[in-house]
Amino acid sequence: MLVYKFGGASIKDASAIKEMVKIVNQCDDNLIIVVSAMGKTTNRLENIARLWFNGKDIEAPLNELIDYHQNIISDLFEQNVPDNLNSIYESLWEKLRSTPSLDFNYEYDQIVSIGELLSTKIIASYFNILNTKAHYIDIREVIRTDRNFKQAGVIWNLTKRFALERFTFENYKIYLTQGFIAASTNNQTTTLGREGSDYSAALLASACNAKKLVVWKDVPGIMNADPAWMSDAQKIDALSYQEAIELTYYGAKVIHPKTIKPLQERGIPLIVNSFIEPQKKGSFIGNVDDSKSTLPVYIRKQNQVLISIRPKTPEFVAETDISHIFKLLSDMHISVQLAQMSAASFTICVDQIEYMFDPFIAELQEHYHVKFNDNAEIITIRNYNNESLGKVLKNNDVLIEQKTRKTAQIVRFMEN
Repeated sequence: MLVYKFGGASIKDASAIKEMVKIVNQCDDNLIIVVSAMGKTTNRLENIARLWFNGKDIEAPLNELIDYHQNIISDLFEQNVPDNLNSIYESLWEKLRSTPSLDFNYEYDQIVSIGELLSTKIIASYFNILNTKAHYIDIREVIRTDRNFKQAGVIWNLTKRFALERFTFENYKIYLTQGFIAASTNNQTTTLGREGSDYSAALLASACNAKKLVVWKDVPGIMNADPAWMSDAQKIDALSYQEAIELTYYGAKVIHPKTIKPLQERGIPLIVNSFIEPQKKGSFIGNVDDSKSTLPVYIRKQNQVLISIRPKTPEFVAETDISHIFKLLSDMHISVQLAQMSAASFTICVDQIEYMFDPFIAELQEHYHVKFNDNAEIITIRNYNNESLGKVLKNNDVLIEQKTRKTAQIVRFMEN
C-alpha cells in the first residue's frame, strides 16, 4: 500500500488535476490519496477569515475564491457538472453569515479548512465520471486532535485506530481524503498548521504501514535552495531522516516539519517527486548515510522581525524573564527562528504574523525595553563554507550572525 500526497500546486487547475489522474492510474498498488486545497486557496481563505473576524467587507475576496473554483469545475466537467457540486459553498456561506466568536484561532480553523473540503469534493466527482473508483473519506473522522486550534496536537492512539478501521482496502483499492484538517474529540474542526497536508499523509502512512509516501510537487525534488531565489539550485538525491528533520526545523518549505518522525519510527521512505515530470527520479528520504555531505543547503525565511529585549530594571536577564517571553510566544503561536542571549539583553528572530505582532510587542513593552527591526529575513546554511557564506553576506546589511559546526544563520534586511 502507498500514500500519495498532492499539494496545492499539483491540483491548481483542470490540466494539473488531469495530470494527477494519470499518475494515480499508473499506480498498481492499493493507494491513499491525500490532497491539499487548490492553488493559493488557503491564502485566500486566511484573508477572508481575517476580514470577516474584524467586521470588514468580504464580498470581493469571496467572489474571487468562488470564481476560481467554478472555473476549474467548468474546465473539468464542461456541461455535465454533477449536482453535488452545486452546494459545495454552502458551509462557507453559512459560516460567514454568522457572528464570530472571540476566538480567532477557532474561527480560522472553521473557515480555512473548507479549502480541502472543496478540492476533495471536486476531485472525487471528477474521478467518478472517469470511473476511477476512489472512495471518499472525510479525514475529520480519522485524524483526532486536541483543541489547540491552528496548531492542533494529534491524539495518536485514536488516529491510528480510526485509520485502520476506515482504510481497510476490503472493498476499495483507492481512497481519497484531505490533508491539513482534522477534528477534536468533540468533533470540532481543527488544523495541523500551515502546509500540514504532508503531516496528514505521514500519519496515514504510519498508521497503515505503507510501503512509502510519495509527495508530488512542482519541483524536481528537494533542492538545496529555492530555484526562484538561486538560479543554480541543485537537486538533493538522498537525505537521512535526521537531516530532513534539521532542514524542516530551519524552515525548508518542501516538507512540513512534523512529517518525518512518523515515517522514521516505521522506517517508511519518503519520496519527493515532480508531478510535471513524474517519470524522473526525485529525492529520497530514509535510512541514508549523509554524514559526509558537503553540498551547502540554503533556507530563506522572509517576513522576520529581530527583537532585542532588556529588563527595565538594572538587573541581568533572568531565567524568569526568558520563561515569560517564551510563554508569550507560545500563547500567540509565534515561532522563534533564532535566539541569542547576553547578560543584559535577549534577542530573538521571529515570524512577523500580521494579527499577532502588534499585541506581542505591546505585551513585551509592558515589562521590558524593546527594540526591533522588521522587514528582515533569516538565511540558514547547512554544510556552510566560505563560498556559501560569501553568497549570502555580499552587499547586505547583516543584523546578527550565528555559527555552529554545520549550520550558519544570518539575519539581514530583506532584499528588494
